[in-house]
Amino acid sequence: MQHDTETQQQLQAIETQLKTINRNLLNVFWIVGFFAFLYFGLMIYMLFFRVA
Repeated sequence: MQHDTETQQQLQAIETQLKTINRNLLNVFWIVGFFAFLYFGLMIYMLFFRVA
């Protein structure tokens, strides 16, 4: 029974780490997506509204 409790604790620790990694990767995804949106928006703007 002690071994089962240890295993559950280890799995809980791993799950916590994975949730943290998941949250960090999601934040990176949103930041990269935001800058990609700005970049492509600028490219489209320059394509259709060229000044010079």
